[in-house]
Amino acid sequence: MARKISERPSRSLSDEAYDRLESMLISSELAPGARYTIQQLQEKSGLGRTPVHDAVKRLASNQLVHVSPRSGLLIAPVNLAQERTLLPLRTEIESLACGLASERATPHDQMVLRRFITDLEASESELNLARFNETDRLLNGAILKASGEPLLANTLIPLQTLYRRTGWIFHVHVAQSSSMRSMIADHVSLLKLILSGNREQTQSFVRKMMLSLSEVLQHVREHVDPSILDVRLARLDVRTGISSMPSKSRDASQPIAK
Repeated sequence: MARKISERPSRSLSDEAYDRLESMLISSELAPGARYTIQQLQEKSGLGRTPVHDAVKRLASNQLVHVSPRSGLLIAPVNLAQERTLLPLRTEIESLACGLASERATPHDQMVLRRFITDLEASESELNLARFNETDRLLNGAILKASGEPLLANTLIPLQTLYRRTGWIFHVHVAQSSSMRSMIADHVSLLKLILSGNREQTQSFVRKMMLSLSEVLQHVREHVDPSILDVRLARLDVRTGISSMPSKSRDASQPIAK
């Protein structure tokens, strides 16, 4: 009996732990710059030590978590300078993956991508950011599979996670409500181009999407409190000599208004 498209293959607890922790990292439930122990991540994920430990190793290898034997686990802060530097790399790999998918997608791959189009269009008015991110992660996996180049995933998936987290921060703290509809429309347009089999147009559209991501990074830099990008900055003691100056203990050298 043929398997339905909606069915998912059996997954290990380690895979489940990775997906749960990655989702919490993207939504900043695991705050950028915060420290956690394995036990705390077990409690947050609801899974045991071994699968959580395996997931942390994967996250660490992808530079999403920094492991220190003495200081525990540090969630990687949002590094906008790094993301701007890496954006051309992601652009080329995304363009390659989508272009190959447009040429190599099997009939099964095409059915999967058509299902994504149907579901995205049907749920456009009710799709929230958390559900969209889950769909986006699954969609990225489907496109990578259709590309027929599994080695691309080693570099592309960690990059997608980094930018998805920054995108979350942008949509929560900066964007207008219409930005979600625009994002869904772009993904539907990309899928239709992949299904058309036109590699040149597909890759051109991917590069256009990546240009908009550059604008997202700039908006986050300009409008988001840096302590949201790295919670350690909230403890930074900045003295300007103005707001912290006691009103009754002015320096004798200061002029007194008359």
